[in-house]
Amino acid sequence: MRAAKRRNRERGRVGHRAQTTIDFAIGIGVFLLVVAFVVAFVPTIFTPFQSAEGPGTADRIATSLSTDRLGDPATPYVLNDTCTNAFFDQLNGGADAPTSCGFDTTADTTDEMFTPGATRDVNVSIRTLDGTVVTDGVQYTAGPPVTETTSVTAATRVVYVNGEPHRLLVRTW
Repeated sequence: MRAAKRRNRERGRVGHRAQTTIDFAIGIGVFLLVVAFVVAFVPTIFTPFQSAEGPGTADRIATSLSTDRLGDPATPYVLNDTCTNAFFDQLNGGADAPTSCGFDTTADTTDEMFTPGATRDVNVSIRTLDGTVVTDGVQYTAGPPVTETTSVTAATRVVYVNGEPHRLLVRTW
């Protein structure tokens, strides 16, 4: 009789296991979801500590170009045709601009022209209001091609070139 009671107790333990296959699968699934969440969001944890110069840099360069470097500070947002052509020609490998222009007439790249820092690149272009790059004997775009792998910050200004409204677009990354 004792042996029968013991067998019944042991059978009761076996029949009331605390973990089943489904419990195990749910646990592993939750664990994998948590790991995926952590891997996805760890890079954003460090974002507040990265440089936040992007918007300020693009805005500063756009304002500087549109108000004094490519024109006369007395008439902001109206670009000097000669200096604008010379600016883009110089940055695209052409001759140096006249020294009467308000920018560094010896710089060959946008990095030398604006000194945004070793970790920043700058692309400058003048476009029509519908988005087409302006060409007036020289293509009005300078700087490395815009990246598709990192965050790009842009600043635009409406400027007048040859009496026509255009958009000055400065992008930094």
